[in-house]
Amino acid sequence: MDNSNQEKIVLFVDDEEKTRKYFCRLFGDKFNILVANDGMQGLEVFNENIDNIAVVVTDQRMPNMTGSQLLEKVSDLKPSCIRILSTAYADIDTAIEAVNKGGLYQYITKPWEINDLEAAIVRAIDLYSIQQERDALLRQKLSSVEMLASSDRVLSIATMAVFRHEELSHVGEALRALVELAEIGAKDDVKEVGIDPSINWRELYRRHLLFLRTIREGLTDERLCGQSLDYGQSVPVADVVSPITEELGCFQWIGEEKSETGWPGSVESMQAEVRPFLKAITSVMRDAGVILISQTQGGVEFSLSSRLLAKNLEPLRTATKDAPSDASIALCAAFFRMAHAGAMFEVVPEANREMIRLRVLFDLTKRVEATESGWDSLVVALTGNDIFWSRYGA
Repeated sequence: MDNSNQEKIVLFVDDEEKTRKYFCRLFGDKFNILVANDGMQGLEVFNENIDNIAVVVTDQRMPNMTGSQLLEKVSDLKPSCIRILSTAYADIDTAIEAVNKGGLYQYITKPWEINDLEAAIVRAIDLYSIQQERDALLRQKLSSVEMLASSDRVLSIATMAVFRHEELSHVGEALRALVELAEIGAKDDVKEVGIDPSINWRELYRRHLLFLRTIREGLTDERLCGQSLDYGQSVPVADVVSPITEELGCFQWIGEEKSETGWPGSVESMQAEVRPFLKAITSVMRDAGVILISQTQGGVEFSLSSRLLAKNLEPLRTATKDAPSDASIALCAAFFRMAHAGAMFEVVPEANREMIRLRVLFDLTKRVEATESGWDSLVVALTGNDIFWSRYGA
């Protein structure tokens, strides 16, 4: 048997035991063969080995299900599988119709010409291998297109934020956190969807224009521009956050740890920055029920659903059909605004990766009022942000 074809299985289906044995005796040393005694068993075997079955050869006349009916179901389950119908000469019209309508690769008449049948199976396996290689190349190309579209989206939302508020600083801090939040939940999806291969460039362009228009309208001055905080004074974290969580009504405090260091500014000025952030989290997590929150040294920690975050932030990482929701744009704006105020973010996935711990911290000794322009901050963020380039770099 050709070692290159060991992983590629030929499924042979026939209701006659002697025919199955004859097929295995003829080709057992040439191909990796599985057999089934009728269409129903054939479907069971096919589903159990669907990833490795390259070719299905089936008799036409069988009880309960004809060969052409079986091959039609195989086509629905795995269109790339090569299908060959074995039929008596009396059923030749049925075989021809199945080839024309069902997209069968070939039909073989009984009694078999052994050399012809072997050659047909070899060609079928070769065709399957070529299709697999073609599909792999297509996935690589689509992955490159998706990577380009994703990087352009992240660049666009950061650029639009700075365009709206030219003094915006610490852009990289917000970008890093947003990319991590969008990625962690998405990595755990069993089935990676990506860009639909049927999408053309016109549709991708349309989607990007929709994305740009939506973020332009959503990243408003009101959402991005905050107050200047006085780092010369300090207020207890609980005094800032607790009244807002009580007002919003969907947060549940856990743990008894108290931050030994406070947050900068007065309670009123700090709450003006924190309130939009907590409201944005509430909107994005609205399907999660109660949001757990606790104090940690230097700030607070939220326990958030990674899948809900990935779902809402998906337009930041791929060319989705729909525009980003207003809630997700508000969350992005809140991250930029909090980073500008001096907030630092830590994103920590839990062991099962179903939840993410998001920490929002202020360091009174390190974060001072920024002197660089928003554009300088953006350049620094994009040239020195390892998180960004590891995800979106060439």
